[in-house]
Amino acid sequence: MRSQLSRKTTNKGKRFLGVRFVNCACYGRLYQNDEGTAYVGSCPRCGKCYQARIGEKGTDNRMFMAAC
Repeated sequence: MRSQLSRKTTNKGKRFLGVRFVNCACYGRLYQNDEGTAYVGSCPRCGKCYQARIGEKGTDNRMFMAAC
């Protein structure tokens, strides 16, 4: 079970994951969708879309790496 304290939020309370987009050498965020079922977003350089599902057996990690 995840701790409520491990979830990062923006000033407006929107939860997010930090992502380093390796091939494009940049950083971005995936924000939680309105349904609370996934974090969604895209690479700020190439625009490739990403989605990370939210589940009971998830991880407490907040930073991830992705290949564009």
